[in-house]
Amino acid sequence: MSPRYRATGASASGPAPAAHGRRSLPRSQRYLDGEADDVTAARVAEHLEVCRRCGLQARTHQAIKQALRSGSRDVDDLALHRLRTFGRSLADPDGPR
Repeated sequence: MSPRYRATGASASGPAPAAHGRRSLPRSQRYLDGEADDVTAARVAEHLEVCRRCGLQARTHQAIKQALRSGSRDVDDLALHRLRTFGRSLADPDGPR
């Protein structure tokens, strides 16, 4: 993939597979929860490979899920701060950053 497409999250065949914004959140959430259909899963996975912002958010989501599954009661202060900041950004009309 050329650097031009990688920088924008687009592919040679068109716009970014998973557009940023509130409309794409349910699609991404289904993917991260393992509930997306094959076509959606492939598109979201491709996007996460080229979009740093979305890739970081996906890894954070997966780390949160893993921590919840582990039953650990220890909470890292920095992680808690990042979660609270992310939660507030979801209420922001411009969406998460």
